[in-house]
Amino acid sequence: MAIASLVQLMQEMKPALAKGKFYFATVDESRLMDLAGYLDYIHAILREKEGLAIIFEEGILREMNSISQKPPIGPFAKITLNVQSDLLAVGFLAKITGALAKEGISANAISAYHHDHIFVPYEKRAKALETLRKASAVW
Repeated sequence: MAIASLVQLMQEMKPALAKGKFYFATVDESRLMDLAGYLDYIHAILREKEGLAIIFEEGILREMNSISQKPPIGPFAKITLNVQSDLLAVGFLAKITGALAKEGISANAISAYHHDHIFVPYEKRAKALETLRKASAVW
């Protein structure tokens, strides 16, 4: 597979806002099986030395409060960059997070196999989406 160019990624990305509110929490690895019943609400699990970082939908906020090592943080909005991104592409997320930073919007990015996902403060979701659409249009 050829590495997509930065210009191509920026021009072709179609940022889309997911429905709902999202939160981040940390859970001790010994509690992993406690999450099994909530997989429909969990968007990511990342292993960190301090524990498992969980990104989840609001529907299980109460449950996550009870098993999280620290209070969950959020709400965030999830914006998916609907372009077939390449895990070896250089500079794509730098351009995305840079555009958001210029507007004073924090961004937590996760690159998955097919797409990149940006979590932004929920109250700034409309401005973030507008910013990303403008960034795509200028390329």
